[in-house]
Amino acid sequence: IVIAGVVIGFQVTQWANDRAAETRREAALERLHDEAEQIVAYHQEHVTLHEGMNALRTEAIERLIANDWADADRRDMAQGLNSVGILPAAFPPRSVYDELINTGEFAEIGSPELRAAIGRYHAQLTFLQAQIDYIRLRIEDPLAVGQPGARVVYLPETVRERRWEFDFETLSQDDAFLQRLLLGNNSQRAVTDWTRATLAYAQAMCDALAEETGRPCQPPEEDNTE
Repeated sequence: IVIAGVVIGFQVTQWANDRAAETRREAALERLHDEAEQIVAYHQEHVTLHEGMNALRTEAIERLIANDWADADRRDMAQGLNSVGILPAAFPPRSVYDELINTGEFAEIGSPELRAAIGRYHAQLTFLQAQIDYIRLRIEDPLAVGQPGARVVYLPETVRERRWEFDFETLSQDDAFLQRLLLGNNSQRAVTDWTRATLAYAQAMCDALAEETGRPCQPPEEDNTE
């Protein structure tokens, strides 16, 4: 009777522990799902940003080559030229993932297929940031201080209290500037492609989590209200 009582007590304790662990895993999956939705929205926003800047930059390059500014929106052209030196780091939300890795609980989360999808996304994210860091070190910003036809003016009513002003006709005559701009444009378009790839991996991860949680992958929409 004593032995049976000990065995039953042990089984009850084990069942309670298993149940608590299962509850933690389910909660972790739900948190990962929420984080994945935020990640998809983050990368989608960056893809949209890159594509918009690429379009403006391409128009500016074509106008520089043709030295044709007759009907140009000069503010858009200035934004396009200025964008060549903008390479934001890739830092999407990842606190839940890091927590599970640091506590050793990630290996117990979901199916092997899910963990593989999460691993592929984070590998791609690491690659993306490494490429951004490499480009920052190797590519010369065409808008260096002293560039003829480009200057920074003090503008206290803006957030950064400055604005680039361009003499587009002067820049059109500067072949060295155009060469640096073309190299920068190439790098920006490469980053755009890598960001799209990262978005695709993020979407695949979110879809895999949706299969586990039974909830659709619904990234929050960007708030454009002012």
